Amino acid sequence: MKRILCFIITLALITSTGAVAFAKPVKYQEKSHKNYSEDQEFKYDDSKVIKYGRYQLPINPITKGMGAIVTYDKTTAVLTITKDTTTIVIDFKNKKVTVNGTEDTKSGIFTAKNSKKMTVLVKYVAQVLGVRVKFDKDKIEVIGSTLDAPTNIKITPYGTNVVANTLNSTTQFMEVTADIKQGQATGGKAELYVKTKLVATDAVITATNSAIQFTTSDLTPTNEELKALVPEGGEVTIKLYDASGKVVTSKVELKLNVDYVAPTLTSFTSAVYMQEEGKLYLAVTGAGNIKDAVDVTKLFLYDATLARSYQLTGSKNGSLGFVNSATSLKIYLSEADRLGLTGFGTSTMTLTIVTGALITDTAGNTSPVLVAPITLPVTIIK
Repeated sequence: MKRILCFIITLALITSTGAVAFAKPVKYQEKSHKNYSEDQEFKYDDSKVIKYGRYQLPINPITKGMGAIVTYDKTTAVLTITKDTTTIVIDFKNKKVTVNGTEDTKSGIFTAKNSKKMTVLVKYVAQVLGVRVKFDKDKIEVIGSTLDAPTNIKITPYGTNVVANTLNSTTQFMEVTADIKQGQATGGKAELYVKTKLVATDAVITATNSAIQFTTSDLTPTNEELKALVPEGGEVTIKLYDASGKVVTSKVELKLNVDYVAPTLTSFTSAVYMQEEGKLYLAVTGAGNIKDAVDVTKLFLYDATLARSYQLTGSKNGSLGFVNSATSLKIYLSEADRLGLTGFGTSTMTLTIVTGALITDTAGNTSPVLVAPITLPVTIIK
């Protein structure tokens, strides 16, 4: 009698609704397989499938093709996919997707049309893990693991005189960015080279990174530090590594120009105004490199008879000046400036060079800054 009573009690407990509430969540887990580098095909009919409504995730392309671990909790409707340092969590009930704990509001999973709900999960997982896939009516093809080289390399120098893709005597540091394929190098790193010299490293690449960034700054950067790190210019390339150590090198998209040597200008002697030719020559010492640019807007001509001063213009159509030799600066006067100097030269003329840097080279380096104006006598040749 006691045995019969115990059996009835046990049966009642098994069939009661209260017992289900304490049951453990039903989970499904499929371990990863070796992720081969060659292409692999997986037929829908040969793969286990996780389903939630119209959403379907074939298991084999994810585990065998991409080398990931798949876990699905039927009770909470939470799908988890893990590979190396990347974890994707898809919460179907709450319509939320996270990658390594960060919510991805642009996944597109929960806005996909019904006709896409059989492929959207595989496409998204492949995108995050950096794997290419192709879909056919009855099969999915997982393209062998690839690592695309960085593209769209950009250099941004920071300093007083900024010139594109150039480091000069005023540059304190530079930043370099490039685009990468999201997910391909997760857990890897990237290295920045100028010619063969390693100058910076991006050591943290996450699953959501679609770009990499380098900086030569140590938070207190100086030009001297930059000189030591990047002593010369040349071709800029980036090496990209994935978590397994596979590496690709970017194509040469640009060159970094490096010129830390500023123009010199020791002293001024005199000036000659060739009125008929519309040219102005300045006699100097230590003028530096030929064809370095002269800032003509710092030049003022004064005619004693007219008691008038005229500043040369350096706009697009203004006068043009450059270093003619180590002892001479040459200025071609524009039509507007020649017109502005009408009547000048009938008596004593002087040339005043105002404060600032007068010469600038192609790298953006400038000659020593004049701290006080300098006035020179002008010889007039008509």
